[in-house]
Amino acid sequence: MPEHSPAPTPHRAIYGFAFYMLFTVLFIVYVAWALLPFEFGLQPYLPDKYFAVFVPFLVLMFAWFFAFLIYPAINMSLTVNVDSIHSVVDPKLALPKGTAFTSWSQLKNPQQDSPSKHKKPPPINCKLCRTSHRPVTRAPIAPLRFLDLQEVNTAYYN
Repeated sequence: MPEHSPAPTPHRAIYGFAFYMLFTVLFIVYVAWALLPFEFGLQPYLPDKYFAVFVPFLVLMFAWFFAFLIYPAINMSLTVNVDSIHSVVDPKLALPKGTAFTSWSQLKNPQQDSPSKHKKPPPINCKLCRTSHRPVTRAPIAPLRFLDLQEVNTAYYN
């Protein structure tokens, strides 16, 4: 049994071309019916020419309502509240499996790195100036951790 895939096959190509030709002919007939002033003889079976303008307008209005009202409303209903912890961090990624998220203290790094006394590195012989230099040592950058919003506001506004 062949595996289902969206790759083009001769069967799909033939049907695709047939549908392309069908809808091209139908569009040409629609435009001719909408714009040409003469009657086709099928007037009892065709709708009024008013619908040639009304139906596309109706489709555009539905698309506008969906794009600017319905779709944003769906997105807003699926978004978590601003006060929720889930809007800041995904606890599933930050905590081990099976641990329920209850407070920020679970996400903080439990061991705070204190600057330790480093030995001075040995001097490096410089080939450019023919002397020896001692490299500058700095304290390491603190590891990345999640910050409590209260800590950030206290540090920033006080």
